[in-house]
Amino acid sequence: MAGDDVDDIQAMEAKETAHRLPVGWLVLFFGLILWGIYYAWTYTPSLGGWSQAKAYAQSLEAAGSGVTSSGSNILATILFTAIPTAAAVWLIVAQSRKKPGKR
Repeated sequence: MAGDDVDDIQAMEAKETAHRLPVGWLVLFFGLILWGIYYAWTYTPSLGGWSQAKAYAQSLEAAGSGVTSSGSNILATILFTAIPTAAAVWLIVAQSRKKPGKR
């Protein structure tokens, strides 16, 4: 009897773990990996050469010359807010279009 119970449990565990990971989770996972690589490259002094003193000197220089960097701020806003938001909305709509009986 004990052998049958073990086989039943193993069959049930195999059935429960046979599902695929949702696309949204995969997008989030790989997106976070890419963002981490970008962040490390951009803001680590040993990789990208960024330093707080250098950024401060550049901001003082830009303020003194009257040049503003609003174009890059708008681009950064679009890249880091609008695109992920649109992707999240698209994933929600795609999930809601699936048939209720399927997972």
